[in-house]
Amino acid sequence: MGRRGVGWVKVKPVHTLDLVILAVERGHGRRSGWLSNIHLGARDPHGRFGPEGGFVMLGKTFKGLTDEMLRWQSVELPRHAVGPTDGYVIALRPEVVVEIAFDGAQGSPRYPAGLALRFARVVRHRPDKTADEADPIELVEALYQW
Repeated sequence: MGRRGVGWVKVKPVHTLDLVILAVERGHGRRSGWLSNIHLGARDPHGRFGPEGGFVMLGKTFKGLTDEMLRWQSVELPRHAVGPTDGYVIALRPEVVVEIAFDGAQGSPRYPAGLALRFARVVRHRPDKTADEADPIELVEALYQW
């Protein structure tokens, strides 16, 4: 009783969201010369965490990015840059949408909404979607068990 069999497979839930890229970090190591780690944001249509119609950060990821994706975002993302950069992080206008797979949401004091995505990874860039079509923070909150 209570033993696991050798044939058992652990199945984790996988969710996907369309989020905006709020910032990008310069890569290092193998990814040196490319823009790699992306900062993810959900729409905040009611301004609960900032200006109404703005975006709220849910975390960062570089997982799932293929060399082709890295090349694309290294060319495309600088076109959306705003303000000064510290040389490492480049802030972006929230215009580029990316599809993110993740295992769930968890509480996090690090981000303004108090939530972060667990094991977030990039599925694909979504040039076919606008930031207005990105998923709202309420969708993430619904996945989190308060």
